[in-house]
Amino acid sequence: MQRLILFIAIIGCLTALAYAQSAAVSPEPFEAYGLESGMKTVDASGTVVIRNPAPNQALGFTPRGLASGVRSGFVWRHGNVGLVADLGFHKYSDRTGSTSLAPLMVGLRIYSDERFRTSFFGEGLAGAYRWRVNSGNVNFTTAKGIVAGGGGMDIRLTRRLVWRVFEIQIGIAGAQTGPLLTGGPSTGIAYRFGNR
Repeated sequence: MQRLILFIAIIGCLTALAYAQSAAVSPEPFEAYGLESGMKTVDASGTVVIRNPAPNQALGFTPRGLASGVRSGFVWRHGNVGLVADLGFHKYSDRTGSTSLAPLMVGLRIYSDERFRTSFFGEGLAGAYRWRVNSGNVNFTTAKGIVAGGGGMDIRLTRRLVWRVFEIQIGIAGAQTGPLLTGGPSTGIAYRFGNR
């Protein structure tokens, strides 16, 4: 008898999952998101950036680990293609100084078809960033260009609410002393809207 009840419960759950998948509607045309994000920036040799835009001038401190931050953005989506506007702010500080990086990028995002409330995406972005350093007598702010690519995974929690399980971005940022590699992981919530 217990096996029969277990069998009926499993069939009932599978039927509900199949119905939820078949009842999926076309994606909403707009998405706004907020993400908790980490970022690390390294120079071309693979060491942590410890120099300001003037060549060989010591920064005065060495950031360790990921700079914590937030990202928010807006997507206009048509089918499986979306136009993205993304704004971020990341900061690292300790007792010897601080550095912050604030990128503003736009680009294109390609989504996979949703399967069992899960979808994946890849994106390419380009824009500019503001880099600020405050450490002792070394204080500067500069703005340069940045390009980034990445991807991630979404799980639809409700018709409009989405959990961005992870998103990884890898970018190349311009600098006076050469290109900087930058990137990091993000996770958060997206809200989709626009359809009735």
